[in-house]
Amino acid sequence: MTVWDRIGSTQDGALAGLRAGASHGAVYAAERQTDGRGRRGRRWLTTPGGLLFSVVTRTCAAPRRPTGRLTMAAVVGVARAIQACTGASASIKWPNDLMFAEAKAGGVLLETYKDAAVIGVGLNLLSGAGMAEGQATTAIAAYATRAFDRNELLATCVVRVLDCLTAEGAAWDAVYADWVGRSTLLGRQVEVSGALRARGSVEGFEPDGALRLRDANGNLRLIGSGDVSLRLMADVQSRHP
Repeated sequence: MTVWDRIGSTQDGALAGLRAGASHGAVYAAERQTDGRGRRGRRWLTTPGGLLFSVVTRTCAAPRRPTGRLTMAAVVGVARAIQACTGASASIKWPNDLMFAEAKAGGVLLETYKDAAVIGVGLNLLSGAGMAEGQATTAIAAYATRAFDRNELLATCVVRVLDCLTAEGAAWDAVYADWVGRSTLLGRQVEVSGALRARGSVEGFEPDGALRLRDANGNLRLIGSGDVSLRLMADVQSRHP
């Protein structure tokens, strides 16, 4: 494992390691990031005492492991690790945010390189209540049911993520069911922004992670990527009296 006191982004460090031949499961961690990033080019804001790391995976070549599946596996692995080490049960906001009571406590970022990928994880452990780029934030410690050790959590995250990434058959079915079961969006009215803009009710998810959205006209739309926000009930009621 490579650990930095300060780096621009663990993703950049891990991608450099990947290009230099890093093996599957290689871990790159940091105490602080000066240029951390999330999905769609957003900044990841580091909080003191947080957990910041990236892990190399070389399981991308198989056609049955598209990037959506890798993201699902990674975020479920982290959620399981959090629960095992802290007792806190995180929800998942499609497709990769870790949530507690509608507030974000962490996230996962997948970046591919040839037939491999780097999975970045950022978790707010001890502090994080507030707002970041319009979204409420929180800390895992606020929901933990027992004391936990940061190093143990890191090690458990890596093991659980790698386990989920290589899951097949019934083990993968359990990962997918866990991802769906932790969803904050099922049955709720949402608005999707990004390359494809849409509004409607979330009916479920495809095996590759795409969101199944039923729009106001009754049409079923499959959303592969984008940002999701919950629509205000007043807005929903005004459109559907």
